[in-house]
Formats: sequence, C-alpha cells, structure tokens
Amino acid sequence: MKRIVAMSLCSALLLAWTGAQAAPEKTEIHLAAAGVGFPYLPFLVAAQRGYFKDEGLDVQIGVFAGGSKALEALMGGSADIVAGAYSNTISMAAKGQPLVSFAIQANCPDWVFGVTRENRDKIKSIADLKGKRIGVSAPGSSFHMGVNYLLTKAGVDPDDVSIVGIGASSGAVAAAKAGLVDALMTNDPVATILEESGDLTPLIEMRSEEGNRTAFGGDYPEAAIYSTREFVEANPNTVQAVANAIVRAERWMAAASPEQVAESVPKDYMVTDKALFVRAYSKLSRCLSRDGMMTAESAALVRDVLAAFDPAIADAQIDLNATYDNRFVQNYAAKAAQP
Repeated sequence: MKRIVAMSLCSALLLAWTGAQAAPEKTEIHLAAAGVGFPYLPFLVAAQRGYFKDEGLDVQIGVFAGGSKALEALMGGSADIVAGAYSNTISMAAKGQPLVSFAIQANCPDWVFGVTRENRDKIKSIADLKGKRIGVSAPGSSFHMGVNYLLTKAGVDPDDVSIVGIGASSGAVAAAKAGLVDALMTNDPVATILEESGDLTPLIEMRSEEGNRTAFGGDYPEAAIYSTREFVEANPNTVQAVANAIVRAERWMAAASPEQVAESVPKDYMVTDKALFVRAYSKLSRCLSRDGMMTAESAALVRDVLAAFDPAIADAQIDLNATYDNRFVQNYAAKAAQP
C-alpha cells in the first residue's frame, strides 16, 4: 500500500510539472533553522533574494540553538519544515517517526573540532579529551552526534566527557573566548572567527575533501531541508515550491563570488564583518550543494557514522530510501532545463 501511495504522489507531481506548477497547498510556512552556520546558507540566500516569495510562499524563519531544538519545534507542531541535519531523519526513523529530507544544502558539515586557547598545549589529540568539557550547539544536535562519533573512533567513551550547549553563533564565540569549555565542535563563520583570534586550535576539520575523508571516509552530508512524511505527502506543491527556492539559491551561489554571497545574507544573521565572512566562505564553498541531491552512498555513510556510537541505530532496520526524496529537486532541474 505504501508503494502505491508513493507512486500516485510521484505521478501527480510529474503531471503538475508538465504544465504550469500547481499552487502551494500552504503558503505560510514556518521554518525552524538549526542555526545560521555556513552549511545553512542556501535557505538564508533564498529568503534574502526573494526566491520563496517568487514561489508564492511566505516563509517565517525561526533560528534555534541547535538542531535538536529545531526538531522539537517540528515534532511539536510549531514548525512545518526544518533546515537541519539530514542525520535526524535516520535517528527518528529508528524511533518509528518518519521524516523526509527533500533538499540537501551541504554535502559536508564544515565542522571544525578543536581545543580552546588554554588547552592548546595540553590537548594534542581527540583521545586526550576524556574528562573534558566539550561545547556543541545543543545536546542531541548534529554537532553532538559528530562529537560522539569522533570520540568513539578515538577510543573515548562519549559518557566520559561533559557536553555543554553553547549555541552555534555568538554564544559559541563567547563560550570559547571565556574558557567555559575545553574543546568545541563548530562551523563557519564561528570557526574562522575563533581560529583567527587564537581561541580555537583545530584537532580535525571537516571542510576540505581530505579532512572529511580522514573523519568519515568521505563527504558527510549535513544540512538538509526536511519535514514529516505526513506533511510532505499532504503538501507536495508546497514542498516543491520550497525545493525550487533552495536549489535556485544553490545554483546562484555556485556562480556568485564570496562577496556577492555576503551581500545576500540577511544582516541580522551576519555573525561577523563582511571581510571575515568572505575569508570563511572561501574555505567551505566546495561543501555547498549545487543541486540539492542526496546520494544512496552518502545516506549510507551517515547511517554508518550514527551506528558507530548509537546501538539503537545499529540494531534498527532502517529503510534509508524512505529518509530522503530527490523527486522535488529533480523536478526543478527538469523544469529549469526546458527551453
């Protein structure tokens, strides 16, 4: 029965896209954002450049202190969609709660895991973090999951460290500078701010191809746009409109200069000055998706990373194909290719 429903939905979408796109079922959308780090730039650019409005959507953005809080907003009904970690679709699938990612924003997490100023001469490796305080955006967030994986890989039990929620923007900067944590997982532009001030010394970075290969064995898709399966199936035209705006933003960013991207970020979300933004953006632009697509190999990598430290996921029978849906971004690509 589930396959019949999926095929019917797919057919309806394809029919809609052979002509004019059908109007969104829901025009006012509440988007819960896990943060405003660089992996989430596509939704910010889409909002600032009016791409959501062009699709007939009024998108209200709420920024949360980490992906776990954004997920709570979705599950609690105060948000329709989330700009957050794809990994949440897998962890929730293990609990029998189906979420669907329908557009990928970044193919690697742009994470930097390092130590604060007072610890750079004391902590030389991840294995040295036992008993230390580690800052993440929020407990249960994708930052936290990444920390758990890297600790486990280094032979440190995640229960042997103290996890401290410090936010993902100005809060993380303040916590690191004040020495409230011994180490932290963060992304840009915060990572670049702290590296340049000497308040963060990386132990491992997940911005470059080499860094991601060292950490995970390959690029680890981080930022996605996702919702509940119920919402996606009930509002396919709305989901299509959101996907259109996201992929349009990704295509624009792929051709734009770092300076142009900086100008297209809402000033309220600019954590730093434009010059530093440009320097930081240049480090991670390779991570940003150009087409919103998830691959089967990337989905499997995320599942394997989570399973390495979470027995519940390791033991669960998870249909990875049900955790993402590429049809919406494929529809956009097909429509955009038409003369």
